[in-house]
Amino acid sequence: MSKPTLSSRSVAALAVALLMGVSGCAIFSAPPASEEEQRAYAEAVAPVSGDPGEAEKQIQAFLNAFPDSPLADDAGVKLGELARARGDLQSAASSYRRVIEQHPGGDRADLARVHLAEVELAMGNRSGAEETLGDVRLSRLSRAEQADAYRLLAELAPDPVSKLYRLSRVRALAADDDQAALVDVEIDSVLVSLTPEELDRAADRMDSEIPAARIALRIGELALGLGDLETAEEQLRIAEGLPIGPNYVARRESLAERLARARAGGLGVAGLPTFAEVATRPEPVVAGATGTIGVVLPLSGPFARFGQESLQGVLLAARIFAPPAADGSGVKLLIRDSKGTPDGAAVAVRELADDDEVSAIIGPLVANASEAAAVVAESAGVPLVSLTSREEVAAGREYVVRLRTMPKEEVETLVDYAMQDLGATTFAILYPSDAYGRGLRDLFWDAVEVRGGGIVGVARYDPEATDFAEPIRRLVGWTLLDAREKAAIEKRKEMMHRARRLPPKQGLELREEARALTTEDGRPLPPIVDFDALFIPESYDKVVLIAPQLAFHEVNDTRLLGSSGWYDPDLVRIAREHVEGALFTAHFYPDSTVPFVRHFRDEFEATFDAPPEAFAAQAYDAARIVLVQLARGDTDRDDLRRGLLGVRDYPGVTGVLSIGPDGNATKRPFLLEVQRGKVVQVDQGAGSVMGSESAGAAAIP
Repeated sequence: MSKPTLSSRSVAALAVALLMGVSGCAIFSAPPASEEEQRAYAEAVAPVSGDPGEAEKQIQAFLNAFPDSPLADDAGVKLGELARARGDLQSAASSYRRVIEQHPGGDRADLARVHLAEVELAMGNRSGAEETLGDVRLSRLSRAEQADAYRLLAELAPDPVSKLYRLSRVRALAADDDQAALVDVEIDSVLVSLTPEELDRAADRMDSEIPAARIALRIGELALGLGDLETAEEQLRIAEGLPIGPNYVARRESLAERLARARAGGLGVAGLPTFAEVATRPEPVVAGATGTIGVVLPLSGPFARFGQESLQGVLLAARIFAPPAADGSGVKLLIRDSKGTPDGAAVAVRELADDDEVSAIIGPLVANASEAAAVVAESAGVPLVSLTSREEVAAGREYVVRLRTMPKEEVETLVDYAMQDLGATTFAILYPSDAYGRGLRDLFWDAVEVRGGGIVGVARYDPEATDFAEPIRRLVGWTLLDAREKAAIEKRKEMMHRARRLPPKQGLELREEARALTTEDGRPLPPIVDFDALFIPESYDKVVLIAPQLAFHEVNDTRLLGSSGWYDPDLVRIAREHVEGALFTAHFYPDSTVPFVRHFRDEFEATFDAPPEAFAAQAYDAARIVLVQLARGDTDRDDLRRGLLGVRDYPGVTGVLSIGPDGNATKRPFLLEVQRGKVVQVDQGAGSVMGSESAGAAAIP
């Protein structure tokens, strides 16, 4: 059935009224009430919070005593509110109608119309709600009351474009940033449902106000996904010239970054082959490599542990401990300690660059040290293979490439698998309110929306928290409940309690009846788990606290998604069944059965008598990529640089990767899932189980 259209004196009139320059405050002024009336009214409403039943009696007594008082319409509205609070919608409607009929010129008549429309809609009388709203005089409402009217308009909208426009008016009338943020979530859920044609209509209707910039971003993101770079650029320019909420600046910057990368020929994770695919191809040839490689790592100082692990990876790749090659070929390593500082890295790179035999340099690790090293390498014209995650290190530099897995690649891998392989379309995000959590939230949000999915719930928590009940309850609708909804939830709890004392069959029937309870207008009661998957960008030690609390609050039947911080043997040991089915990424997975990963692990353990860590694996990949160029005879620095920029679909033990023209690698990380209490690799068919000695990657700034 099509939705009913609005009559000439209905909702459209209300929308027009707001566009006529209505101020945020009510402009109607009524004759003042007498001191006796003011005192009597104050006494009548005093018991409202403590004894609503007594308040109703006293307010009715006030109306009987002062039927023509300027406060009579206030009293009538208050009676309606009390009736709604106890679930008596019919009495509430009668109270509001009396206010409208008996006090048509009163300053509360229009608020009564808004409340009456809400009640009529709750009772299923949509046309009655539309008709009532059509008579509302917006100039007699406060900003908050105007926002309520527009929210009701949004519920009655005949199409999603109209709903989007009306929600934009609710946002414009929001009292503070927190209220605006809640409306933003609703706006975004509508945006992701719009077709390209509807997005164009929305852009025309929204003019230059929020969320016009988000509409432009959405059009641009979809265009970029289809390879239409011109449209994406045009929409980005539009978005850059429009106001945008602070939470969406990152999305605008993300579109600009993806567009620049697309122009430069960079590849996204979706363009890379899977582990299983590259495993069927011949391995890159490093035999016969000859030359000198510089190595700059933090071998002392606070990051010495990670530097030592990385050095082991380089040594293994260069086969320093292997017998000399029969053909006399071999690689010489010149190793320098950066001490983990920018000055130490700059001095080390300068010294190595001055040695004409050095064809390339690997390292450093730490972000600020890597930046200092990159400046020197670029000026000296020596290729530097940086092991940092900071993308800016390679920006605008011909001689610098960067290999470390990026958070956006983790997110893209998760979202692609969730949507393409699992069929998920709606997502929620539960995140810590620190830089890491906010950054992953924005990346995940972007990745979902550009692929046509929707974010339907977002909640944050203090990074130091150990109790997550409040954000979980916010996420699934436990907060902002009215008295009727709270009463229905109490009834459900009582029914579930009674069911435990009944025989099994009767108990099951009563539990099913309890779960089927809804609000009076047919909406589901919390928890409202209307998302297919929940993304939690956290470390495993917090996840093992969050997962059981999700179950306690009945957040079930949704897939948990996580970042690489989830990867640790204790995840499953502690969280047990609460993380069953969870998906998360890893920078390195030593228990993979992919042949080239398994070969690396076996060789590393045989050499160093310990399993490899992520930093060793990453440095191994960096050294091997340089060795491939040396094996081709590219010892000249410029030839080697060109060879590095031509790396495509490389089977790295830390992920399948390609290096773009801008020097930044795009890498497919490992994707892992908890299956029957074990962690297994699920990205396109490689099956393996996580051993008890495996460990997740440590963090490097």
